[in-house]
Amino acid sequence: MKVRQMKLQSLLGYAFGCILVILILIAAAETVKVVKQTPGRSGPGSYYELKTLIPPSASLAVLGKEKGWLKVTFENQEVWISENSLLEETGGKENPFSKMSFEGARVSASPIAVSAAIKGFWTRYTGADKSNLAEVPVDGYDIPPFRFEAFENEHARTVSRDNLFKKYKLSKKYRSPRMPYVKEQQIGYTVASSVAEGTLLENENIINYVYSVGWYLADATERPDIKYIFFILDTDRVNAISCPGGYIMLTRGLLQLLDDESELAALLAHEMGHVIAGHGTRELEDKFNRIAMQAEDAFANLDSQTGGVSETEKELSSIAIRAATICRSPKLDAYEFEADEMALLYMARSGYDLGGELRLLNKLKTKHDREVDIFDINYRNHPDFGKRLNSIDKVMKNYKNYSGQTFSAGFKESMVF
Repeated sequence: MKVRQMKLQSLLGYAFGCILVILILIAAAETVKVVKQTPGRSGPGSYYELKTLIPPSASLAVLGKEKGWLKVTFENQEVWISENSLLEETGGKENPFSKMSFEGARVSASPIAVSAAIKGFWTRYTGADKSNLAEVPVDGYDIPPFRFEAFENEHARTVSRDNLFKKYKLSKKYRSPRMPYVKEQQIGYTVASSVAEGTLLENENIINYVYSVGWYLADATERPDIKYIFFILDTDRVNAISCPGGYIMLTRGLLQLLDDESELAALLAHEMGHVIAGHGTRELEDKFNRIAMQAEDAFANLDSQTGGVSETEKELSSIAIRAATICRSPKLDAYEFEADEMALLYMARSGYDLGGELRLLNKLKTKHDREVDIFDINYRNHPDFGKRLNSIDKVMKNYKNYSGQTFSAGFKESMVF
């Protein structure tokens, strides 16, 4: 009898111990709360498929971590979110978007559902010639993650990027816009559609290569959570335009000036700097915030929501028009200098030859001096290239012992027009 009692006590003790361990593990499981509307993706990177949108203040159980991304559960789905979505907003003010309804966003995670309405909205209120605008894919081109990751891993291994990340740290923390993800994408898509005049280049090798270089740089920035989307206009003109939401428009004429990957990296990093610093949206946010509560769905269904004549619709149209005007107009000198400095840091963290930025600007200066008419107005009226070169020379002193790669072989193989 005593033996059986001892066995029973032993089994009970073991069971109690197991239960205690389970309770401890449950209690210790990490949970996080997102502070803004957050894209949930199928993998740890902004280039993975968008699966769902998570509303502000949602608490999520963390299942894993990788490269600044968290694997979490939301509505019975396992998705990945960027750690940037956990950062507290600066300024201490309540985010006016936190009270907005997100039911519609959960049903359709992608802005594709509103793309046609936005494009019609743009042409309707600006008088743009819709017949001369290229059809711009809302989500960009379908670049398989495994293809990009092979590019990223090879480059990162060649330059020992982990060590570069430790040596050249990000100097500033740019806050993300208070606009919800979908709203920022909608405005960005509106602007990108409005500047996509002519036809898009449809060269798969070049598109894949530009995306690979851009996404590789993105991991070295303050905003790796942005899915940068690149379009190439098939024109001899020289131009580059950065739009809200990470849409970046380049021209074939500009790309044909380049001779190696470090020069391409300098170009892309500069435009990404404009997006990250918010140079095209700073003056729009407060205006957008004022009308967001009464017009949260106006972009998606303008006529039925507003009747086509309301003050709200006029306000929305003025925001879109102003956003496009800002993105198409010359940037302030201070913005250009800041984007140049940011580009150098992103290039250094990615292992690129920093001379690529100097060569790029010298080529633009030479081309500008000889053929100013092929430059669009926002490039024609940039700060004097000499001033930008002088500004970069000063910043280059921070990288005295740095040596980077041009990756010219890959460039020559891929950038064949």
